[in-house]
Amino acid sequence: MKIKVGIVSAEPSGDLLGLQAIEALKTKFSEVECVGIGGGKLLEYGLSGNRKPIQVMGFIEPLLNLFKILSFRNQLIKKFKQEEIDLFIGIDSPDFNFAIHEQLSKAGIKTAQLVCPSVWAWRPGRAKKFRFLDYMLCIFPFEVGYCSNVRKESFFVGHPLVGAEDDYANNQREDIIALLPGSRSSEIRFNLPDMLKAFNSFNEENNFKAIIPAYDSSAQEQINNHIKCLDNISCELSPSLEVLSKSKAAIICSGTASFEALLAETPTVVVYKTNSFNYFLLDKFVNSDFIAIPNILANTKIFEELVQDSFTPEAVSNELHKLLNNFDQKANELKELKGQLSKPDFQPFANKFFNDCRR
Repeated sequence: MKIKVGIVSAEPSGDLLGLQAIEALKTKFSEVECVGIGGGKLLEYGLSGNRKPIQVMGFIEPLLNLFKILSFRNQLIKKFKQEEIDLFIGIDSPDFNFAIHEQLSKAGIKTAQLVCPSVWAWRPGRAKKFRFLDYMLCIFPFEVGYCSNVRKESFFVGHPLVGAEDDYANNQREDIIALLPGSRSSEIRFNLPDMLKAFNSFNEENNFKAIIPAYDSSAQEQINNHIKCLDNISCELSPSLEVLSKSKAAIICSGTASFEALLAETPTVVVYKTNSFNYFLLDKFVNSDFIAIPNILANTKIFEELVQDSFTPEAVSNELHKLLNNFDQKANELKELKGQLSKPDFQPFANKFFNDCRR
């Protein structure tokens, strides 16, 4: 049996998720053809790498680019219908993907959302839109309980990065501080300058190197413009886990990278900065006590969080000193929390979808 799958993966963290979902489907179907947008190894399945129109964050940038975003989404919906796809997989980016889910489900196309929207943290009303989904694929076990109104079934598939750190298990810790400002252009713009100041302040009393892993050449070019006159700081086209696993500490913009730091057992200070209006709205509507994924999983502050005004070079520098002075204790905390995680398994979803297609 052959199937055609439509995919929207807006950013690097979604590419690995999509890849593992497709590989699971390939174990059940004789041929899996893909159309849509993505990056990384998803490009090997014929997807377009043109996703710049939706690589925006916060509230202001999407509003400023609303016409382009809506036009881009309508083009994708039209393409998916013309291609007569059998399944649409929207990866994260719920505000963009759920309009696609709605239109395609009304056209009789099965839909799956990979990464449950964080309705447990903010905007719980979004759960009403789950009725347009046939399947919800959750990366954390506690999320399944929020997805009772999907049409068919919700699955805990696990986080695709669990186990990926094994590739770098033999790395030795060096005098390196990893800097991860985020993969989006706006994240780099808002977070990297103060990260660099923090590292330089910390390094006045030390002899460390800072390494910034970049996902692609575009991000590397932007980062290099920030560091071209700075010593002991370099940008590499390397996997984040590779850099984190050989670093003694890290400064990380909240997001998937904080989860990678947990997997690498690297003591970390989590930071986040955006424009004032975005932060005002986030502060009003976010219900979670934490922003870093490891802290949410542990329900306690494993990583210090410095957000907006508290994110200063001095505060980050001080936190780095604390982390290094208590490295063994912090590393043991991370090892204990990581031991509670399980490796990803997309096969139950693939089995269910295959059986549904046969009915």
